[in-house]
Amino acid sequence: MSRDRGADSLLSDPPPADRSPEVAPSLWRHPDFLRLWGAQTIAMLGSRVTELALPLTAILLLDAGPTSLGLLNVAEYLPFTLVTLFAGVLADRYRRRGLLVGANIGRAVILAVVPLLALTDQLSMPALYLVAFLIGVLTAQFDVAYQAYVPVLVSRSQLIEANSKLQSTRSIAETGGKGFSGVLIQVFTAPGAIIVDCLTYLVSAVSLLAIKTREPRRTVSSRGLRGMWGEIGEGLKATLGHRILRAVLLQAAWFNLFHDVVLVLFPLYGLKDLELTPALLGFIIAAASVGAFGGALIAGGLARRLGIGPAMVAGVATSALGLLVLPLAAGPPMVQQLLLGAGYVISGVGITIFNIHSVALRQAIIPNHLLGRVSGTYRFVAWAVIPVGGLLAGVLANILTARGALLIAGVGLLVGAVVFAFSPAGRIAVAPEGPEIPTPTGPITKE
Repeated sequence: MSRDRGADSLLSDPPPADRSPEVAPSLWRHPDFLRLWGAQTIAMLGSRVTELALPLTAILLLDAGPTSLGLLNVAEYLPFTLVTLFAGVLADRYRRRGLLVGANIGRAVILAVVPLLALTDQLSMPALYLVAFLIGVLTAQFDVAYQAYVPVLVSRSQLIEANSKLQSTRSIAETGGKGFSGVLIQVFTAPGAIIVDCLTYLVSAVSLLAIKTREPRRTVSSRGLRGMWGEIGEGLKATLGHRILRAVLLQAAWFNLFHDVVLVLFPLYGLKDLELTPALLGFIIAAASVGAFGGALIAGGLARRLGIGPAMVAGVATSALGLLVLPLAAGPPMVQQLLLGAGYVISGVGITIFNIHSVALRQAIIPNHLLGRVSGTYRFVAWAVIPVGGLLAGVLANILTARGALLIAGVGLLVGAVVFAFSPAGRIAVAPEGPEIPTPTGPITKE
């Protein structure tokens, strides 16, 4: 595959003046990054507890059925579509550490309502819906703000390393957090586990408050909501008007569309067609987190060897091939189960490599004053297709079978990887490290 030097020229200018983070010889010797890393890890662990504790609270205390649990899931994830763009504006208007601290304290306070209501026998499904929705709002704000906060703390030459470390502990939290939450619920009951979750958010807030790096003061718009819509528009233009960022975003959305087909149908395929036990199914799916940890370890080296564009292409292609294994796995039960687990491991490796480099690329080439809105735009567009993927899963499964739909999804992901390889983003030859890392000057919407 030829490399696009024209795309590289977009990355040739020096960084803008609004970035002056501490340059440490190693992130292990960067106290403020370590505080952010610890805060993000603890908050992520708490989030995994909540993901299981809220529905189990509904089931065990309120005898919730499938419809109620579905509405609870909608309440939890709807904010990511409704408020993410606004969260990006706030991340550019205000100091990001304050937003992170506020989100953590807010989540702790809101979650504390659940055990309090349970203790007084006043807990209800509408109360859980409201709690889930508000937690989703604050989680959306936290996720956008912390991605925009990383370049404030670390130098551009360390963005890959920083995002690799953040992604590695995210993977550990995904795997270990679910097991940890199960133990907590077993020992303390679901509402009791939520109390532990509240404490994790408070510890995370304290870690963030200990960060000594001070962000530059930002100018707050006085135009209120009307001004906010204009700022959202600037974020959309900055993202969709830049050919490299647009290509990465379209790839992320395409991947999420077909990946959601897998998320919806593989449990059905595993339990009904392959007759897996629920525990075995869970272990197979959790293998993706193990792969994600491995992907985080090799991401930086891969970019140095191939360049950031080919590394992202290798990531999405690897993930597609891993998921394509799922409907093709055959043989004796043990062999088939090993192949399924290997498919998830391979997929986890690949998508983590893509995620790390796509975030680092965004952080490297977007001026700091736009980074919150661009991060919000990415999340909004990439997550907006997920419900469509769920509908597509149902249509494909009804027309074909669950296995046939999984095969279509794997092929669709692979086609997306091939197309992405020939995009401007897929042909970037530079490694995202050192003084050669680019940031365009002038209007970011220019190609």
